[in-house]
Order: sequence, then C-alpha cells, then structure tokens
Amino acid sequence: MGKTNQFIPSALRGWFVPASLILIAQAGAMHLLSVSERDLPTPPLQDLPIQVGDWKVASEEALEPAVLDALRPDSYVLRDYAKKADSSYTNLFVAYFKSLQNSYGPHSPKVCLPGSGWLVSSSRIRPLIVPGHENGIPVNEYIMEKNNDRILVLYWYQNDRNVWAEEFKAKITLLPDLIRYRRSDVSLVRLVSPIRGQTDDQELADTQEFARVIFPSIANNLRKGD
Repeated sequence: MGKTNQFIPSALRGWFVPASLILIAQAGAMHLLSVSERDLPTPPLQDLPIQVGDWKVASEEALEPAVLDALRPDSYVLRDYAKKADSSYTNLFVAYFKSLQNSYGPHSPKVCLPGSGWLVSSSRIRPLIVPGHENGIPVNEYIMEKNNDRILVLYWYQNDRNVWAEEFKAKITLLPDLIRYRRSDVSLVRLVSPIRGQTDDQELADTQEFARVIFPSIANNLRKGD
C-alpha cells in the first residue's frame, strides 16, 4: 500500500487530513460507561472489491502515521476509484471503530473542516437510494471551495444494524446497542470528488452512482465483523 499519489489533485490531497479528523470524538455518555463488549472480529475492509460496476481502483493509499495515530481506527481502507468511460473518479475512505468506549469515534465535520481553509458553500442531508433500502439512506452532502478548487463530499455512518447521517444519532442509537447487544461498533464512509465544471451536477450523479454500487460490498463486509 502506497501513500497518496498524483491521482488525487493537490486540492483533494490538501483536504484529506483535516477531513479525516471528523473521526476524532468525545465519546460522551458512552465514555462514562464501563460495559464489557463482545469481542467482535474486525471487518476486513481491504477485501472490498477492486472493481464495482464501471468503477475500478486506480490507487491504494495509506494514512500518514500522524493521522493514523490520531484516528486509531481498528480497520480502514483509503482508495481512489475511477470510471474510465468519462474519466470520473472519487476517493473512498471507510474507517471502522470496534468500540466507542474510548476517546475515538465519529464526530461532526463542522468542527474540523473550516480549519483547513476550505469553505462550506452548501450542505444538506439527502436520501440516497441504495440496494436493500427502498426508501434510501440519509447521507451528508457538502460542496466546499478553496481558492479556485471545489469538491463534493458525501459521508454517512453505518454498522450492520443502522445507517445514519447525523452524529448525535450515534449516541441515541449506539448507547442502547451497548446495553442491549454489548457492542458499539460504527464506521464512517466518506466519498470525495473534485468538481471539474461550473456546476456539480455531473460529479453528484457520478458520486451517487459509485455510492450505490459500493454500498452492498461495504454492508456485507461490516457483517463479517458480526
């Protein structure tokens, strides 16, 4: 596995480290509890397919040591996927945390993103139709800009039981899970695509398409940790 290469433009590479810090968390009420959790297998995120639909891995990357030390995911994958037909590409980052009974886990990007110089030009939560969820899953959609560069960011949180967009739902959802199932595992799924034109319509369509085709593989992979 190599470090980030030239497949990602400099604007996208400059965004990654602060964006990754959305995983640094204060575990809140869960950190105050002391519950013996189940010893779950760690999902093998590196086993996610090299090709899904028309999208194929163009590069495999590793987190910088300082970022890895700050985030401490139990498992992660960081890849660029490209679609040859129209030269579209997106960066996939999935980070899995086995337990939130520590000082790490999902946290709001609203805290970390502005610090890198990127400005949020728009943000919303919207449904994304994916296999197995006829009403869609909720995802965060951000358009960000810095100088003359613009990027599209889609992200959500999931485990083998739920999918959600809003960070506060982690406490609402995972605290009962901890008590009932003796587990508080969660993953962040984040996609970043550079916006190449005046509008983001094509990038949004392409990134949503990629999210739809990769979602079943991510869901199946997380179930391996059950």
